[in-house]
Amino acid sequence: MMECTNPGLFAAGPDWLEPGEQRRQEALWQIARGRAAGELRLHVKECRACARMVESFARLDRAARDGASLFAACPSAKELSDYHYFELAVERREKVAKHLEDCPNCREESGWLARTEEPDRVVILRRRWIIGVAAAAAAAVLFLVPMRWHTGARRYADLAQMPAIDRKDLIATLDQPDKFGPALEDSLKAYDSGDYPAAETKVQPILDAFPSDPSALYVKAMAEYRKGNPDAAGSLMAESERTKPMSAFRCWSALQMALATGNRERIDRECKHIGNHPAYAERVRQIRVAVQRRGA
Repeated sequence: MMECTNPGLFAAGPDWLEPGEQRRQEALWQIARGRAAGELRLHVKECRACARMVESFARLDRAARDGASLFAACPSAKELSDYHYFELAVERREKVAKHLEDCPNCREESGWLARTEEPDRVVILRRRWIIGVAAAAAAAVLFLVPMRWHTGARRYADLAQMPAIDRKDLIATLDQPDKFGPALEDSLKAYDSGDYPAAETKVQPILDAFPSDPSALYVKAMAEYRKGNPDAAGSLMAESERTKPMSAFRCWSALQMALATGNRERIDRECKHIGNHPAYAERVRQIRVAVQRRGA
């Protein structure tokens, strides 16, 4: 798939969307609907990947105007169902709640769940996606990365909610922070802007000097995760754990990576590590319940 030529343009966006690809898709959706202008529109004229996505979204919008209801920033049917039945992680639940304040379509669907009390997302799915071939093509583009993650062993991937990177935590485990702190900061700035390849490139000098540096490996793991490569991300995260004691934040991140890769053994191990930590105990409990329901 073609890559955007300037992903850093899409760092801003609704706070319930992850920086990077999700916010890029939402911005392009708004362009397709005639609700954005200026620098983003100029970018679309020059970026073939974004132009193709806008074209797909425009077809989707035309189909939606014929009676369908779909919005790029809306939570999935499964997320709304899990929100209603208190099965979302706390962090994600707060974001969905904020979205519901602003979105009448999702409020309607949430209300529908409350009225029907059907313990499944089928009732929402019946109300969505009756759009036709044009919408199906656009939706395939929109949800490409999540679809890749939910195949085969990815039975827990939808539970993964990777936290924002804790810079202080990474500095604490960085080899020679006086020398490599600026490189780490440049890498994190690229990561925050959604330019994940650049984040990996900028952290590479640290790994050239210290191949086992846990902070550099962690950033590289997170970048691979955001690029849609959970297996590579999981291997890098595991490697980053081997050299220095893990903080609670790093254990939480490792747990999210284990969920993304479907590694049940690692999920159970990380849950034990932080199951009693006051900042994570309730969310770990929710994850344990959800994982046990799905089985090995």
